[in-house]
Amino acid sequence: MHAMKRLVAILFTLAVLALPATAQLRLGPKAGIASSSLHFDSKLLSSERRMGWTAGVQLELRLPIVGLGIDGSVMFTHRNDALRGDSRTYHRNYIEIPLHLRYTLSIVGLNKVVAPFAFTGPNFGLLCHESSDITWDNRASNLSWDAGFGVELLGHLQVAASYSLGVTKAFKQVGIDRNGESITGRDHCWTLTAAYLF
Repeated sequence: MHAMKRLVAILFTLAVLALPATAQLRLGPKAGIASSSLHFDSKLLSSERRMGWTAGVQLELRLPIVGLGIDGSVMFTHRNDALRGDSRTYHRNYIEIPLHLRYTLSIVGLNKVVAPFAFTGPNFGLLCHESSDITWDNRASNLSWDAGFGVELLGHLQVAASYSLGVTKAFKQVGIDRNGESITGRDHCWTLTAAYLF
C-alpha cells in the first residue's frame, strides 16, 4: 500500500513539473459498462459475472514527451454480483479514483483522426453504499490495478477497454467458514468506457 502511495505521489509530481512546459491538459465526461466477478480464496464459493455501470469525469495531461501522458478520473461505479447457483443479490457502489500512465501511438497523417493508446496504473476504490441479501463484511476501501487499451477518434472521443485486478481484499466473512477462518475475496472487472475530452 505504501508503494502505491509513492507511485501516486510520483505521478502528481510529474504532472506539476510538466505543466509549465508544452503539456496539454484536457477534461471531459466519461461513462461505461462494467462486467465484474468475485474471486474467493476458497473453492467453496464461486461467482457469476454480472453487469454494472460507471460514470464520472476524466482529466488527462499530455506530457511534453512524445506519446506519454497521465490520466486520472473520479468515477461513481455500481457493481452487481451474485454467487453461482444462488438467487441472492449483492450490490455495491464505489467512488473510484484510477490514476494511469498512458502511451499514445502517433500515426503520421492520421493522429488527428485515429490514435491508439495503452494505459496502466492503480485504481483506488472507496465504498459508499452496499445492499446485500448475503452476510458480507465489505472493506471501506480497496486497491485494484488497471491495464487496458483504446483509441482516440477525431482528437476528442476516447473509447477504451480495461481489466481491473483486485490487489487488496474487498470483502470477507461471507457466512461460510473454512477451518474457523472467514473466506475472503477480491474484485476482478472488465470495463468498456467512452470519454469526450475538451
